[in-house]
Amino acid sequence: MDMMKELKKGRMAVIDVFGSRYSPVHVELPGVFYLDSAEPETINPKIDAIYSKLVEEKGPRLFRMIYTLDGVAVMFDEGRTIKLLNQTIAEKSVTTPESVLLIALNSDVVSRSFLAWTVSLSDYAIFVSSKVTEEGIRELLYTVKSVNIDFEPGVYSLEIRKGEERIHLEKLSTSELRPSAEEQW
Repeated sequence: MDMMKELKKGRMAVIDVFGSRYSPVHVELPGVFYLDSAEPETINPKIDAIYSKLVEEKGPRLFRMIYTLDGVAVMFDEGRTIKLLNQTIAEKSVTTPESVLLIALNSDVVSRSFLAWTVSLSDYAIFVSSKVTEEGIRELLYTVKSVNIDFEPGVYSLEIRKGEERIHLEKLSTSELRPSAEEQW
């Protein structure tokens, strides 16, 4: 996605929480919002005010993304982050039920209990492990949770290559049938 193009067309908005808290420099771009301060006690109402404005302008179907939840957990601590996200999810399920929330989370940064809590509240969970090879970037995608009734957990290899077929996705056999996916690399 070309973020600059989408921002200029008005099809995307960014609420820069980290820039609001840590950087005195704010780039003036259409669709980029900053908060006067980013503190755990006031962040949700400030973000809600921006969401309300976006819903008025764009409608209730929002695609919301927290990038990254581990960054929020480091910034505010895991306990406060859990409370903030619980408030957000409860409020948005009422005010914008057609919206989608995507949470990016680096599991190496947070505790196992925080990771388990995040997966438990999610409708979908995909874990990604990346590796840089001579051929390019190769990632393993572990699909572990879905609301789809026909869902089966699985492991996929995702490679970004040069050429016409840039993205190559291949389903690998499950770990109980063969060596682990990491060993198949």
